[in-house]
Amino acid sequence: MKKLAAFMFLIPGLTLVFFGCASPGPDPEQSSREAQQRREAEREQAEFRKGLPPESVPSQVR
Repeated sequence: MKKLAAFMFLIPGLTLVFFGCASPGPDPEQSSREAQQRREAEREQAEFRKGLPPESVPSQVR
């Protein structure tokens, strides 16, 4: 009886695992596009920061 109960819990669990593994992953083209967009955004932020005046920190005494 215990084996039957364990088997009844095991089958749905394994089914969920197999369906999870069978789902398609992200599109390679979409991944590369998103990576390119991230790099471009980081480059633009770096250029913007270069144009800002130096930050003054009041706690630092020169």
